[in-house]
Amino acid sequence: MEPTITIDDEDEGLWQFAGLPGGLPQAAYLVGPLAAQYRLIVDVLLAQQEFTLTGVAAADLPELLREHLLARRADPAIVDDPRFNLDARMRRLRAWGVVDIWQDRARRDEDFLRNLDRYQLTPGAADLHRAVRSMGDDIADEAAATLAPSVLTAHLATLRDTVSSDPAAAAGAWSVIQTTHRAMADAAAGWQARLAGAQAGAPDPGKLVQVQETLRRYVEMWGAGVDTHSETITALVRGLAGADWRRVAVHSLGASAGDTAIDDLTASYARTLDALAGWFDGPQCQARRLRRQMRDTISPLVRGQRTLAAVGGHVSRRAELLALAGRLEATGDDEQGWSLWCAATGLFEARHLPGVAPDPAGNPGATSFWEAEPVPVEARLRKHGHKATGGSAARIQDRSEGRRAAKARASEIQSAAARTEAAVVARSGQRLSQWRKLSGPELDLVLVMLAVVAGARAGKDGIRKARTGDDRWELRAEPAPEGAPAAVVHTPDGRLVHPDIRLHITAAGRFA
Repeated sequence: MEPTITIDDEDEGLWQFAGLPGGLPQAAYLVGPLAAQYRLIVDVLLAQQEFTLTGVAAADLPELLREHLLARRADPAIVDDPRFNLDARMRRLRAWGVVDIWQDRARRDEDFLRNLDRYQLTPGAADLHRAVRSMGDDIADEAAATLAPSVLTAHLATLRDTVSSDPAAAAGAWSVIQTTHRAMADAAAGWQARLAGAQAGAPDPGKLVQVQETLRRYVEMWGAGVDTHSETITALVRGLAGADWRRVAVHSLGASAGDTAIDDLTASYARTLDALAGWFDGPQCQARRLRRQMRDTISPLVRGQRTLAAVGGHVSRRAELLALAGRLEATGDDEQGWSLWCAATGLFEARHLPGVAPDPAGNPGATSFWEAEPVPVEARLRKHGHKATGGSAARIQDRSEGRRAAKARASEIQSAAARTEAAVVARSGQRLSQWRKLSGPELDLVLVMLAVVAGARAGKDGIRKARTGDDRWELRAEPAPEGAPAAVVHTPDGRLVHPDIRLHITAAGRFA
């Protein structure tokens, strides 16, 4: 007879050998009825790590807790509540592996009578709490993701040009590439997670708003950058496949670094390039797959809106009833009020006729309303109350006129921008001292270009080359002649004084 395996007979070592992650006792402070107290303590200890590496003294912790509560507009007196036993909370955090507790050195006789404990978060608990505090706060990542394709294109080009000749510049470009790729991947993962959660279960207004917001952020990123830069990024990544990364790794880690560290860093370069290729290269790349997921979200979004319009009760009789109540209150007497009520609701006052009424018309075997059994009312009708649940979906508001006006306004803005760009490009190749009076929009564009040029590294001949952030213009600035006076350009807002450089402006992709 074969033995029966029960829960207690399960071999825990089997799961340990599987290499799967186990429990995380440091996360125990996040659950339970006292989670708010524990999170307050951990928040303060984590914030103090920016100011001290030797932990927080037990005598100083209560005052720090009060300051933290006061900064959050909470009552700091709750720290002194008997139900907030700080010593018990710290012992429990120590048992969970969240804090380390040790005793400070006693230097005077009175120190032996004081609590000399010091508290410091363990490294794992500090990392966990940083992740907890960042949950849902992905604004910075999404802002970086919006510009990620153009940033990757610019720095991959820099990396291609400097990987074999200038390891310092290559290492700087690589650090930006790696950070941008991580921010882009995190933002995309957050979008997919929110879409998956919003499409689960029945639709509600909150889910629809979440889906619309996610789609808007996606369009701002992908519509503006990915489709434009995917081919360029793919070509640059393929061109860097055979680069000598060891020189860059040695420069980043220092000449005294060991071979193991250099090999690990070199391998990380290759992994990041493979990840970028997986994002932008091929019909099944991550960018195209995310585009298809966003496209497939449109239909459920429209269906959800129609469902809410038809079932959720967007059409209400509340306004009509309030208006009727106001009219009834304004009537002169009860008779006028009753007549108004009958006209509004379709009811009529009873008429008493003499004599005995004959049998009611219709089916003589029918049951009278007064004697009929109660009819069950659906839960849906009871739940929605005064909201109208019958009929078709509410009519969608006509915004065609507004769309036409918006398109006309956008066309005007594009035309004005085109005229401004043409006027600035017409001055390409001239020194700033030859430029005549600039208009306000032309000044704004020129200031952006001058700022981009100023941030570029000058070559041995003093010439600076750069590309604007929108990847539309290639700029080349020749230095001013030695001893030449500064150029003065008149603008509606005053005078622009700048070294008399010669600025060449060329549309990106069209080099002479």
